[in-house]
Amino acid sequence: MPDVPSTRLVYDALLITSLDDAYKPATGPRVTGLGIGAALLAELVLSQHLTVWAAKGVDRVCIDPMGGTGEGYRPPDDSLALWLVEHVRAEHASLPVRDWLDFLSASDVYTKTAEHMAMLGFMVRREYRSRWRQRVEVGYEPSDPLIANAVFSRLRRHLSLSEGSISVEDAFLLALTEAVGLSKPLYHQLPSGARVYAGKRRQALPAALRAVLAHLAASVADIAITGGR
Repeated sequence: MPDVPSTRLVYDALLITSLDDAYKPATGPRVTGLGIGAALLAELVLSQHLTVWAAKGVDRVCIDPMGGTGEGYRPPDDSLALWLVEHVRAEHASLPVRDWLDFLSASDVYTKTAEHMAMLGFMVRREYRSRWRQRVEVGYEPSDPLIANAVFSRLRRHLSLSEGSISVEDAFLLALTEAVGLSKPLYHQLPSGARVYAGKRRQALPAALRAVLAHLAASVADIAITGGR
């Protein structure tokens, strides 16, 4: 399958978690929201708009005081990223990573991200009448099958070839795919060393991204234990 140019981390996370196709199942709505939320936090850490720091054993999210430029805070250009950054700025005290993941999932970050993708032509917004609920509902579909499958295929190619160098974003996506419970399709029929390769890529990630992934995995595990309650 030809590659589709990489878009951005949060878009790739949506495609990985929310699409059900021949290669993998979709995750449940809450897990999808957590995965997309983790990717959005990671994006903003990488762009140096946000940072994750440990205080008294708790990983907290706060504004990067230097803003990545040494000139103080600068707002993101993107409205989706700005929405989250402004929420972080509005808090009087830094909140834990886990709280932000829960907030993003509860705030329907899936729909917000899908709308962004629709505006750029990556997704198509469709309205349909629910037969059972007797109301009009909104759904989103990839505008091109290549867009739908390219991200997952790219990750599996990294694993199958054990490529020596991959981007930080793809290393994060490999770990995110595992954290949301999609390990089985990710590693299906791949060499036995694929998991070791992915583990090494994860360990090479910045500490802030590893913290986000750890809290994502813990949140998903809680959902599995409680049945989503």
